[in-house]
Amino acid sequence: MAGIGFELKRVLRQGGIVRFIGVSLAGTAIVAGPWLLSVLGIFLIQRYARLALLEAPVLFSSTIVYSYAVSLMLGSGLLYVFTRQVSDLIYEEKSREAGSAHLSFLLVTVALAAFVGAAGVMPMRLGGIVAHPVLFAAAAVCLFAATCANWVLLSFISLLKSYAGILFTYLAGSLVSFFGTFLLGRVWSTGGALLGYAIGQVMTVLVLYGMTLARFRPAGISLKGFFSYLGRYRMLFTAGLLYAWATWADKVVFWFAFGARVPGSWMRTFDPYDVPIFFSILTLIPGLIYFTIETETAFYPRLREFLRCIASEPYQKIQERKYAMIRSLGQAMRGQGLLQLIVSVTLILAAPVMGPALFGAGINVPALRITLGAAFFHSLFLSLMIFLFYLEHYGRAAAATLVFFAANCAASICIAAIGDTRLLGMSYLIGGILGSITAGIFLVRALRHFDHTMFIRASRG
Repeated sequence: MAGIGFELKRVLRQGGIVRFIGVSLAGTAIVAGPWLLSVLGIFLIQRYARLALLEAPVLFSSTIVYSYAVSLMLGSGLLYVFTRQVSDLIYEEKSREAGSAHLSFLLVTVALAAFVGAAGVMPMRLGGIVAHPVLFAAAAVCLFAATCANWVLLSFISLLKSYAGILFTYLAGSLVSFFGTFLLGRVWSTGGALLGYAIGQVMTVLVLYGMTLARFRPAGISLKGFFSYLGRYRMLFTAGLLYAWATWADKVVFWFAFGARVPGSWMRTFDPYDVPIFFSILTLIPGLIYFTIETETAFYPRLREFLRCIASEPYQKIQERKYAMIRSLGQAMRGQGLLQLIVSVTLILAAPVMGPALFGAGINVPALRITLGAAFFHSLFLSLMIFLFYLEHYGRAAAATLVFFAANCAASICIAAIGDTRLLGMSYLIGGILGSITAGIFLVRALRHFDHTMFIRASRG
């Protein structure tokens, strides 16, 4: 999927502040579109559309947050395998088969999401909480299905070159969600507000899928190939699933240890941690954009050159290619790390002023500072994990992700048992550090012996 990075880099070389801004916005939309705009959407709605949420504002925002959390915790592993399948089909120039795989996986995802969403709203007791409980439940199921579909599309639209169209689609969908929340909320209260928000997300899904049809028209519907990939790439599935769990482990633990139940539902929230952590996760975006445009595009050509020469070039030439690949990776990672470090340190220093200005005087500044630091290591871990994927060390990637998850989960449980809310964010920080160290060790070892590994694979056919 490095193609988007090369294309954005090509546009960036043309120069000009307008192109720079356009590339940055397009990169942001593609690498972080759904969850970035969902967080910004909730923020804008709560600040400027309060009249539509007088009835149950916490229930509204919690439903959106849980839609994203549950969709990732249940579906990330499958999404990773699906992305691998599509990547192979595109590499083999099988566009029709890629379109069929996309449509098939999308339809099954929406159907399963509707079932899970219905199961999630059935235990809710919304009578007396919202004026239109049936409307709210239907809108919640619709939103969850659209959210799951959006993750599927996100792994596919990076193949398209209509970056302005992608950016415009996400922005238009967000605007529809905002005005839909405001207008329908005034008519049908919280149920109408959630329906209006869901309509914007559904519109985004439909337009994005329509854009893919122009290039990847399906030949039919079949999941046979996907199940074959799921069997072959079990460790990739495991890594994807554990990564989502690692990202959400601390939040889930603190919801049920310190949080309050949302009236009428089984959901729980804990604003002293939710607000800092969701903002901190948004600070991953500069590193993600740098990775897409610079880090990945610096590494991929060197990797391709190495793989091309390994079967025909002399040993000395192979070693030269290998160390050129390693140097390019090291230089790109240093640049990305420096950028993310500058962003994190700047925001940590500004937190006492920035936090209250953005989120009010009640913001937990210590937690905000800790989670901003943890986001730096999260960014580092994510990059290391992706490079392990490049080298097809899926088992090692899964092991590193397990360390991230286990450390975050165990430390969160310990903090909950102690009951000291001053430690909020430390589990996320510990998990990120230990996961990054583990992934870094695995990556260094994999690169050191990569030529030997490829010779063994080639001899096995």
